[in-house]
Amino acid sequence: MTQVKTKKPRPRKHVPVYEGPVVRAVAKFVRTAPRKLRLVADMIRGKKAEEAVHLLEFTNKRAARTLNKVLKSAIANAENNHELDTSKLVVAQTYIDQGPMFKRYLPRSRGRATPVLKYGSHITVVVRQRQEGI
Repeated sequence: MTQVKTKKPRPRKHVPVYEGPVVRAVAKFVRTAPRKLRLVADMIRGKKAEEAVHLLEFTNKRAARTLNKVLKSAIANAENNHELDTSKLVVAQTYIDQGPMFKRYLPRSRGRATPVLKYGSHITVVVRQRQEGI
């Protein structure tokens, strides 16, 4: 008879609890590669909105300027459209989707051509209000 091994249940990750509406800002057709933007987006995910703005202002990457504009837009949307307190906002989600790709060709030796792909992105930043006492 063979014994069946049972797996131990994994401990659950702490998932922050949010309250209030989901507020987002979107920038489409940004001419920066998604791979470069994701490096910066990973830095601010889960942070307080004010802290994320300061972090982006002092990050020495071109993608940080673009992401900072979108984050400030999301904070302004929360403040003006939903009357939320900006000091309690948290960057709940940031995701970078691939946008359109420009295809160009570079002439090479012996009459050949090499494709050059210029990537674009769509940026979405979601801010929410963190629940009190958690």
